[in-house]
Amino acid sequence: MAFCKFSSEYVINKETQVDNLFINEFLPYAPAECVKVYLYGLYKCSNSSAYDNTIENFSKVLNLSPEEIEDAFLYWQEQGLVQVLNTCPIEIRFMPLKNVINNTKKYKPEEFENFNRQVQEILEGRQITPTEYDEYYYLLKTLHFQPEALLMIIKFCSQIKGVNVGYKYIITVAKNWANEGILTTSSVEERLLYYEQAGSDIDKLLKICGAKRLASIEERELFIKWTKELGFDYRAIEFVAKLLKSSKVNFEKLDSKLLKYYEMKKLSIKEIEEYEIQKSEMYNLAKEINKKMGLYYENLETIVDSYISNWLNLGHNADSLLALADYCFKNSIRTLEGLNNTILKLYKLGIVSIESITEYINELVYVDKEIKDILEKLGISRMVTNQDRTYYKIWTQTWNFDKELIDLATEMSSGKFQPLQYINKLLSNWHTKEIKTVEQAKNFTPITEKNTEEQKISQNKGRSYKKEELDALFDSLEEVEL
Repeated sequence: MAFCKFSSEYVINKETQVDNLFINEFLPYAPAECVKVYLYGLYKCSNSSAYDNTIENFSKVLNLSPEEIEDAFLYWQEQGLVQVLNTCPIEIRFMPLKNVINNTKKYKPEEFENFNRQVQEILEGRQITPTEYDEYYYLLKTLHFQPEALLMIIKFCSQIKGVNVGYKYIITVAKNWANEGILTTSSVEERLLYYEQAGSDIDKLLKICGAKRLASIEERELFIKWTKELGFDYRAIEFVAKLLKSSKVNFEKLDSKLLKYYEMKKLSIKEIEEYEIQKSEMYNLAKEINKKMGLYYENLETIVDSYISNWLNLGHNADSLLALADYCFKNSIRTLEGLNNTILKLYKLGIVSIESITEYINELVYVDKEIKDILEKLGISRMVTNQDRTYYKIWTQTWNFDKELIDLATEMSSGKFQPLQYINKLLSNWHTKEIKTVEQAKNFTPITEKNTEEQKISQNKGRSYKKEELDALFDSLEEVEL
């Protein structure tokens, strides 16, 4: 028994680290059962003395037979990731992945005699080195390429780049296709057939880009992404390429532009064309909004992308946005982010059209006028603040007081200390007592300064005074004219 060891709770809560080399180089190409066995074995390595670190427990947890688990470890031994030390009982040792990658696995060339001969026939312009052959063997044995499929890829790369194509280029293409699951002859044939069918369209795009050469594999892959993944048809792609022609278009720029249209769900020529026309109008609108708010930006593209297009998508038009820009400027909101916050706030209230905005602004003007009138009656001379608006909103909407009651409360608060707070307290008392009419309010006697003084006198009746307090009291009485 071990003198010191982790508790079972510690082991469960501890992380099991998986080397990125395993994820990148082995996981995508390994059978699912083998991956399960490897990862669970890695987890169990952190507690090798545990009673349940047995093949029987592996079988129970992973729902695999002991034979399937042994086959999985033999698979990983072939890849160099583990060593099978014993088979009865089975004992496994996990190996550092860095060593596996650094120590290039040596393959027996005679195992691949036919493959070697065919590769050399394809690349007849140069002599293939043992290192290059080892890379191909890795693709065959570790990534599980079918030999015929890999030969087709090598031939295709040589057609694009010439017989002197570097083997690293071929390996990169092969690994990229392997990541997409293209490992068999039929799947490679399908990809090459699509290249062939799209060949004339790709050539036309290259011509628009001003290139007089064969399309690279990377350019062909981009075309597949545009058509199969993003859903553009050739006519839409060609339309966008011609839009960019004046700015020295290439496939990378075309890819960036198509991705933007894809994100905005603009996939057809009609949608793209309408957007471009609208975009020109958006630039003009951005200039007008900036002018309204006293702002200047030399580069309007960011403003159009970040603000204008989003505002228009909410249902606004030029008139409503300009009206809000003018409103914000007059209320000391002088940034586009401030305007954006105002627009989003009104959107939540369903205020988007110029009519609803006009009505909303008129209501705000009316409310400010009412508040200003109250302030003047209270002898307060200043601008209306947000705190004033909050008070008024509570009085009229939360407590549901009408203008007559608010006017009465204003009249009763005039001349008081901090009159605005006084009127708020007075209306709060009325709300608590459920006073709804002017008559009820007049008959309600709130606690005034007089009431408070009377309470103090009442509280002082029967009180025992200290000598110094009585002396002070008599001194004050001497000053009173009787």
